[in-house]
Amino acid sequence: MTLRPPANAGSAGTDPLDAALEQEILNEKASTLARLTGKLERALAGLKEIETAEGPAAGAYQKQLALAGEALWHVSIQRELCGLRGHTAFYDFMGVPKAVRLRMGPASSTLKSQDPGQTQGL
Repeated sequence: MTLRPPANAGSAGTDPLDAALEQEILNEKASTLARLTGKLERALAGLKEIETAEGPAAGAYQKQLALAGEALWHVSIQRELCGLRGHTAFYDFMGVPKAVRLRMGPASSTLKSQDPGQTQGL
């Protein structure tokens, strides 16, 4: 009886082009996550700025809240693509307010539903 090692037991049989491509994909995922996290930070800062301003306009606050919710949605999706599944600790670390967590999703649909002048299609 002969024993053979599993096909994926060693890295000697891996193609260097496959390894380079895999590394490039990982780099792109990481850079996209960093870019989207920066976008979320800016959206949260803009929301905090509106909240602290004297007499914030309700429309401006709702628009910024929707944009922050969309940014959070994008970061959450990218985190999952990178294999990071523990979102609650990340949200707490970033200081994401509950209102933004509840508004997470596409901003365009939220903003359209708030526009009273918009007419419905047939």
